[in-house]
Amino acid sequence: MAPIASQLESLLFISGDPLSITKIRRVLGDAISDTEIVAAIKELQAGYAKRGIRVLLKDGMAQMVSSPENAPLVASLVKSHMAEELTPAALETLAAICYREPIAKADIDELRGVNSIFSLRSLLMRGLIEKTKEHGVPHYRTTLDFLKKLGIESVHDLPNYDELSKHS
Repeated sequence: MAPIASQLESLLFISGDPLSITKIRRVLGDAISDTEIVAAIKELQAGYAKRGIRVLLKDGMAQMVSSPENAPLVASLVKSHMAEELTPAALETLAAICYREPIAKADIDELRGVNSIFSLRSLLMRGLIEKTKEHGVPHYRTTLDFLKKLGIESVHDLPNYDELSKHS
């Protein structure tokens, strides 16, 4: 596998969201051309052709997704995952969002000291948080469903909200 393809694979895996070719080029280095990036995407597509993961490229956006053949299996896992309790990492991530919303992923990661992407995915899948844009940057906030599950009208009703929500 070419080094660019390997690097791109890591970016797509960690991101979880579609990445534009422009953003990929910025991260990998502007010396890399769009043509080289598309070639790396095609290399990944060929490598994943008969596997459980696919790499999609549409309208200049690339994303890793599960293969359509495995949709029932993936749906079953998601359903069972939703029935499980939140992990300590997910609870910590949710607390950061509750008391600092709207908050960018980078700020959550800084507060926690670790990458929060997997906790964020879990919370998004459960409908407890949603992704919004603030000044063109993705941010996370709690959902109405989250408030309903807690039986509160606002995050301001959370314990010690005024004290803990202060941005330092």
